[in-house]
Amino acid sequence: MSLYTSGNDKKFLNATSLTRASFSRLLRRFARFYKILPPSSRGRPPKLQYLHQVLGLVLCYYVGSMENSTLSMLFGMPPSTLNRTLRKAEEALAVALSGFSPARIAWPSPSRQVELARLVEAREPLLKTTFGFIDGKNLRVMQPSNADLQNAMYTGWLHAVFVTGTICFAADGCIIWSRHNCPGSWNDADTSLGFRTKLLDPTFAQTHE
Repeated sequence: MSLYTSGNDKKFLNATSLTRASFSRLLRRFARFYKILPPSSRGRPPKLQYLHQVLGLVLCYYVGSMENSTLSMLFGMPPSTLNRTLRKAEEALAVALSGFSPARIAWPSPSRQVELARLVEAREPLLKTTFGFIDGKNLRVMQPSNADLQNAMYTGWLHAVFVTGTICFAADGCIIWSRHNCPGSWNDADTSLGFRTKLLDPTFAQTHE
């Protein structure tokens, strides 16, 4: 509660990866799809009584690396209630983000790429035309029962089953390209083929002499 009432942008970014203004904008959208029932005289009041608490919970769950037991203590709710709230909040957030233009993944125009490159150059003068950063990410999943699917998702050098993907962040922190939920046996070159094709197309990328 104190973060919502008096936290600055730095604290909001650390907890939710959003600024205060962005959190408030998302909260207005989220409120259309998540309903907190009024307390009943026959039952206990909900543990989280405000929508900003619910949205803060699900964002902390995504952004942070803390265990559910820590989240339970932080938000003052038992694990069973935490899991139910997270499940309901995730469903509402998925609907809220669908068609929500500020949350879209959009490739920057060539002129915007120049602006982003200047942000990078101001910090690292040797980098003249870098406007973003890209990397692959593996997410471990349960082992499929289907042998063919298991083989496709198995990563030999990690000796486990994963889904994999590649994400490109612009210099301002926004995701500008992504491909995810690919079989774990794919490497970064496989998942980033569309990205590299885009960079080679002068329609989408700034040109340099």
